[in-house]
Amino acid sequence: MEIFDLDKVSYTYRDGKRALNEITLKVSEGEGITIIGTNGSGKSTLLYILDGLIEPDSGEVTIFGVPIRKAFPSMRQRISLLFQNPQVQLFSLTVKDELSFGPEQMGLSREETDRRVEEILRLLKIEHLRDDPPWNLSGGEMKKVALGTCLSINPDVLLLDEPTTGLDPRSQVEIIDIIMALRDAGKTVITATHDLGIVQDISDRTIVLDEDHRIIAAGRPWDIVRDSETLLRANLIHKHTHRHSWYVHEHSHAGIHDHEHIPDLDEKVFEGSGSTLETQQDKEGLPSEILNRLQILTEHWKEHNIEHAETYIEWAERTGDRDISDILRTAAAATKDINLILERLQKMLNR
Repeated sequence: MEIFDLDKVSYTYRDGKRALNEITLKVSEGEGITIIGTNGSGKSTLLYILDGLIEPDSGEVTIFGVPIRKAFPSMRQRISLLFQNPQVQLFSLTVKDELSFGPEQMGLSREETDRRVEEILRLLKIEHLRDDPPWNLSGGEMKKVALGTCLSINPDVLLLDEPTTGLDPRSQVEIIDIIMALRDAGKTVITATHDLGIVQDISDRTIVLDEDHRIIAAGRPWDIVRDSETLLRANLIHKHTHRHSWYVHEHSHAGIHDHEHIPDLDEKVFEGSGSTLETQQDKEGLPSEILNRLQILTEHWKEHNIEHAETYIEWAERTGDRDISDILRTAAAATKDINLILERLQKMLNR
């Protein structure tokens, strides 16, 4: 079943700023979609249209088979939007009140409302915030509460605008796990983000918007994140990119060695090889080109693993917190252990 069907949709704000330019898009029930693009590319505006908050200047939009002009407010319970800035959707005196608002508007009983609230508090691990006023929360805590208000009405479709922005690493992982659980439950989840690190975890399909507010690519997330030309065109990766023959190596130049690898290995490399390195006993049947790529890859990883270990140790020496120091030293030791695995792989390739 098609939930959204957009045909050549465009939108311009009152100040004359173009936000969307002839967007054509279909979304089916149960799909996980990520919409990626730099700030200002139109990601949020597209979500606002899908949520019925604004109507396009031109083009056609149908939602659950109903033209957008007739879809709302009857569809309001089926679609829920998480705003990028959680402050705009939090207004009650306590977190519990925030989570209760949606179910109360639906006319649910007090017993059912309380049950949903407690369930969401546990799911988001914010039980300790139950009686706190939202304006006293941190940005990450506000984001979790705002997500909870979306979940409280049990919608069919969740529209998430930068759900991991402003969260600490642990909370980011928790939100990603929640999105994956929602998808397993059959929910349709559409996430706008410029975080390339999460698209493969939470979506089946990725849509790329460029700075002209058009869709310039759509496909499997793992294909999109390896398409350096498209990512550069959308201004999603740094232009200072070292190009090798088969992968992209990005440096942030932010003071700490922080980089992302986007390998372009053929999937057939690992077909039939088993789930561990040990099960690949020989290299018969692998093309010489693939063997050469694997050789270069292992050498490259080993080189940068050493850099990682040195960085961790340096930070461990600088920090005055013993717990942090122990964690960083453990990370350095684990990084060195990875080199042993890579050496085993190289020996296999050199046999």
